[in-house]
Amino acid sequence: VKPKPYDYMFWTNLFMCGTAVVIALGLGEVQTGVAFCSNNPEVLQKIIKFALCSAVGQSFIFYTIANFDPLILSTVTTTRKIFSVLLSIFLKGHSLSTVGWSGIGLACSGILSELQSKRAKSKPKST
Repeated sequence: VKPKPYDYMFWTNLFMCGTAVVIALGLGEVQTGVAFCSNNPEVLQKIIKFALCSAVGQSFIFYTIANFDPLILSTVTTTRKIFSVLLSIFLKGHSLSTVGWSGIGLACSGILSELQSKRAKSKPKST
């Protein structure tokens, strides 16, 4: 039986969950964590939301790698991070140092050069 791509993701996550449970049991942290979540139900809701968002995000990452390539994933991830920083600056009034702005400029120029390179490769050469 040949495993399907999402089977790999499921089994990896299942074994990582098992590993985390074993380590938490070994360190005696399970009771502390359950008690904390019982005393703070809003935290448990946030943990569940975080887990769901992580699962959806991981599915998109896996889909992108499986159907495109890791370079596309890297471009998408970098672009998302740039927009997150820019939204934080413009919507929440956060500031950025000169080095930070230089980093954003460098990341944007890298993405633009990658797009230009792909565009140049896709154009038919005229002879």
